[in-house]
Amino acid sequence: MERLFFREKIKQDYRHLEEGVMLDRQKFVVGVIGIGAGAGATFTAMGLAFRLGEMTSGVTYLEGQPHGNECVSPYRLLAVDRDFRRTAEKNGHGTGRLNLYKKVNWQIYEPEGAENAMQSHRGQEIPTDFRQLPGRIIIVDNPLSFDDLDLVVAVIDPFPPRISAGLETYKKIREVAAKGGPQHREVLWLINKSDEGMARRETERFLKLKFDFEQRLLPEEVFYKAAYNCSQPFFMSETEGLDRLAAKIINSI
Repeated sequence: MERLFFREKIKQDYRHLEEGVMLDRQKFVVGVIGIGAGAGATFTAMGLAFRLGEMTSGVTYLEGQPHGNECVSPYRLLAVDRDFRRTAEKNGHGTGRLNLYKKVNWQIYEPEGAENAMQSHRGQEIPTDFRQLPGRIIIVDNPLSFDDLDLVVAVIDPFPPRISAGLETYKKIREVAAKGGPQHREVLWLINKSDEGMARRETERFLKLKFDFEQRLLPEEVFYKAAYNCSQPFFMSETEGLDRLAAKIINSI
């Protein structure tokens, strides 16, 4: 009975697409930004979308800009699951249908040459008004600007060279976090790939901040095992940091 109720609730949250109109619903837009390439923003954004999809309905993931490394793009990561591919074959190209997979609406770039790809915005302008997207909670992976964001999740890898390479992005986010500023947004700081504690303390000391959430470093075998089992690492390992972050977002709405 709960499953039938949840399914009906999903249909209600996305009903405006089927009817061709936008419902006047309150939206909450979360921008996930990595401090330097490889910090784990996509891992965090995708994992957060999956977790939120388990907790509520009306969740949309938007790939804010294409990934330079196609093999770790959201499309390639999701396509290891045959259920995703079935949905892709059903949706086809440019049908305008929802891309519901694991209770999340995936708006992602389609790699060149990919057959039967899910509806994506490749070849189109990247949406700048996130509130026009379907869904109640919009997770934007590496947005191009801070406009229309209700919350910023800054993802930091404690590896020093990576922090050094991302300092300009870090400075911009600190400006956004400053209360009273023209672009002020709430910012949550997440340390990704954390170890036994030293990395966190040293990173906080260097960047002069306190992390709100911590995602432990997952063993490399988790990612290989997930891919070999046509699944995602978020379902095969502990992701306490993402779980707590998802709960925080739900409580903020």
